[in-house]
Amino acid sequence: MKINQKVVELIDEKNKILAMRVSQIGAGTQGAVDYEGSSSKKKAENESRFSKLIKADQEAAENPRITVMNQSDMLDLSDLCDRFINYSASQLKLFYKKEIIARWFAGLATSKVLILEGISGTGKTSLPYAMGKFFNNPTAIISVQPSWRDRSELLGYLNEFTKRFNETDFLKAVYASSYSDTINLIVLDEMNLARIEYYFAEFLSVMEMPDPSEWKIDIVPVSDVTDPKNLINGKILIPQNLWFIGTANKDDSTFTITDKVYDRAVAIAINKKADFIDAPYTDNVNMTFEYLDDMFKRYQNGFSLSEVATQAFNTLDEFIQEKFKIAFGNRIMKQIKLFVPVYMACGFSEFDGLDYMLTFKILRKFEMLNLTFLKKELDELILMLDRLFGKDQFLVSKEFIADLKKMA
Repeated sequence: MKINQKVVELIDEKNKILAMRVSQIGAGTQGAVDYEGSSSKKKAENESRFSKLIKADQEAAENPRITVMNQSDMLDLSDLCDRFINYSASQLKLFYKKEIIARWFAGLATSKVLILEGISGTGKTSLPYAMGKFFNNPTAIISVQPSWRDRSELLGYLNEFTKRFNETDFLKAVYASSYSDTINLIVLDEMNLARIEYYFAEFLSVMEMPDPSEWKIDIVPVSDVTDPKNLINGKILIPQNLWFIGTANKDDSTFTITDKVYDRAVAIAINKKADFIDAPYTDNVNMTFEYLDDMFKRYQNGFSLSEVATQAFNTLDEFIQEKFKIAFGNRIMKQIKLFVPVYMACGFSEFDGLDYMLTFKILRKFEMLNLTFLKKELDELILMLDRLFGKDQFLVSKEFIADLKKMA
């Protein structure tokens, strides 16, 4: 009996221990469930071949970007230029002349690709950085490497061994822009350290299509159910609220930027540091892409060059074709009609806008000519500009021609 009683006690004790174990396992299981709930994002990242883009999906779902504009944010273009200049000077200690900022916004209204060029230390990379701060949306800065040879350096590639996509910061920045309602900037810093046509040609070609819904870049040949939300049929759409900003130096370590790139972009020369500006403390802005884009289109729609400017430009076109064998193509004329009205809305004249576009769309091509045999023609061109527009106009063009004569 004593033995039986002992056995009963041992069984009871064992049952208690097992109950405790089950309870612990149950608690552990509940903990695992909780952990699984909190780590479902990580699981999704691990299951997909695009971990960074899936993370962008999750971030957008958890913290959707909705820009709320106040009355003080609803600025016209001239006031927008002034506010940026004061903001940059007062908060970032970065100083810019108004004509540079006017060319920036007119450039955004003209092309999705801007090229900031000039000597080192003049603020080329700082400008888009400051713009990101100003629009309350940090600029993505991608350092171009001399070894870049194709688009995989920019977008990444599918690793056939691991079946995962090696994503780049550039790809994530392009993808994440689709979730934003404001202005998005991606800087290709020192973009001509490698040949631009090697790694960026697909973007240049796609963005030539008149229908922005066709601005799609192939990422993978076949889609997968675990792919990111906005990667449709293996393609990524370049959002309309995204601009690519290249910075470029001219020295022995860089490649020449070709006409194919320049013709599709707007170049902004920044060769001098602006003087100190004693600006009042100024806040940044909350501005949607839609507001800025509508403002651009409001100035562009229905715009036409004045009769005086049209006749003068036609005469100039004929002269340059005859003397230098270079013509104003349809693309350049279209860009002029997009650039000039916005530049005027920033506070400058029609001739100022034409002067800048003539310099960086037409006269730039003269650098490829044998200037030694064209000194007389360059002098005649200056006289032609004086006759058509006046001696106190087209000063940017005349300065550029003077520099060309020094190269001859």
